[in-house]
Amino acid sequence: MNFHNIYREETDHLFRSFCSYVCIVLNKKYNLANILLLYLQNKDVRNLCKHVLDVDSDVAAVRIFLDFDPSLCKSKYIMKYLNSHRIK
Repeated sequence: MNFHNIYREETDHLFRSFCSYVCIVLNKKYNLANILLLYLQNKDVRNLCKHVLDVDSDVAAVRIFLDFDPSLCKSKYIMKYLNSHRIK
């Protein structure tokens, strides 16, 4: 097993743990689109996610969401949120 595989497995484990924690604490169904929306809307959730995943930027954290499930970028709820918060 090489370093890349070990890193990927560890990141997947941490990502799933973060998602499970958010679902348990907020009493939400395990749905990545909902968790990503919470991430985008709530600064505390963003900071927790970045801390757990050991990333420094929001872009890196969102990339982990999209690497885990590429179909998230097609979610109508996420697109609606992003379009309503577009910088003008």
